[in-house]
Amino acid sequence: MGAAGSTPAPLGLLVNAAARRVKRRDLGREPFWRSLLPDPLVHITRSLDELDQAVAAFRDQGVRVVAALGGDGSLHHLVEALLRHHDEGDLPMVLALAGGTMNGLARALGTGGPPDRVLRAAVAVLAARTPPPVESRHVLRVRDEISGRTHHGFGFGTGLVFRAFQDYYRDPEPNLIDAIRASLLPVKAALFGGTFYDGARLDVQVDHEPWLSEPPHSLLASVVDNPLLWFRPFHSRLEGAAAFHLAATSMRSRELALRLWSVFRGRCRHPRLRVGVITEATVRGETGYLLDGDLYPSGGSVDVRLTVGPRLRFLVPKEPQSA
Repeated sequence: MGAAGSTPAPLGLLVNAAARRVKRRDLGREPFWRSLLPDPLVHITRSLDELDQAVAAFRDQGVRVVAALGGDGSLHHLVEALLRHHDEGDLPMVLALAGGTMNGLARALGTGGPPDRVLRAAVAVLAARTPPPVESRHVLRVRDEISGRTHHGFGFGTGLVFRAFQDYYRDPEPNLIDAIRASLLPVKAALFGGTFYDGARLDVQVDHEPWLSEPPHSLLASVVDNPLLWFRPFHSRLEGAAAFHLAATSMRSRELALRLWSVFRGRCRHPRLRVGVITEATVRGETGYLLDGDLYPSGGSVDVRLTVGPRLRFLVPKEPQSA
């Protein structure tokens, strides 16, 4: 709610100055948002503290839609800041703008196009004073029993998924080539050996029963159907359900290498691979985890409880068709 006597602002923009594409494309020249939004409704953030302050300022201004220009991690941290500063029943809408390297979440949420065009369409929709196009979906709640903290986001991975992302981030500014290299690590391990699979054993429980008969080495949970580029490992769609996808595998290195593409595309059926839609799981193992691309080493151990988080509304503006 805005300050007494003030007019609620329709949209505020948060710009993650650390996002690679934002630094290269937007901050070294006249920013595209300058012609669309007044300066008080734009915050360029360089830390989580600055993000927190910006979200609090937008709350006080009565901002109804918070746009985030950055990568997948930017959106995860925005959700957590919104939950700190708003009641769950009074959360503003979110507009995800593609400003990162992979932008898997912006694509999954329907706003992965050029951010200047998506923002322009959003401003036009809100100015029209008609019901805006909105999609609602739950976020994923991750209770970290080691740190005692609760996180909220969209996609969680551990085991070999965590190791692959560690490899991806070896380059301070990773690109598509780095993503392909990390994706092919199971193939490399099958052909040439190495330590990629060593010690990657997870205890995954759903309804107090093991998710797989043999402890898996890789796990991914997500509230979106297509979490990253070509990686769409789930057999079905959530269709707005208050649930999340869970995929885990204990496939041997050669088994996984031979079926890697079908696993990525959700077409693989194998007794050591299980994919389903659930509402709660516990995951333990001697590894770290990642949440929306952010790595949480957790001292080399993971002990988390995954549940369905609050429902958020996402603005999905359609660009006007040219005559």
